[in-house]
Amino acid sequence: MSAQILLETELSRVLSSSEPIQSAFGTPVRIVSADQTRSAIPFLRFIRHEFRADARAHDGPAEHRLSLEVFSRAGGRAEAIRLLHLVEETLRTAVLAPEGLHVVLCHAVYSDVFLQSDQTSFRGLLRLRVLSEAVSNV
Repeated sequence: MSAQILLETELSRVLSSSEPIQSAFGTPVRIVSADQTRSAIPFLRFIRHEFRADARAHDGPAEHRLSLEVFSRAGGRAEAIRLLHLVEETLRTAVLAPEGLHVVLCHAVYSDVFLQSDQTSFRGLLRLRVLSEAVSNV
């Protein structure tokens, strides 16, 4: 299985098993696929995953850049910001242990909240940088 799939599966597992996330996004946690356009609100969606392995060092860390969206309607901008920070804090404090990978670093590099064109929904964007190594290289 690819490193991208392993990492996304682990992030989904961590988010789905978090009680604060379950409280905010429902049980089971509403994590929708990138091509799914409708879901009960609020929901989470992984929208981009860039993967860069260092070509010079085959045994060095690989860099992942992931983008997640949070969609919210109730509570306005403040609620969307709260949900975005909840996701960020959950991932920041989690012990990420995807099968076959060792996560060296996971941190947010960008977050913001935008009012959607319907003037009632908010889209939070969270970009993460993750460095991982194959377990055999640790």
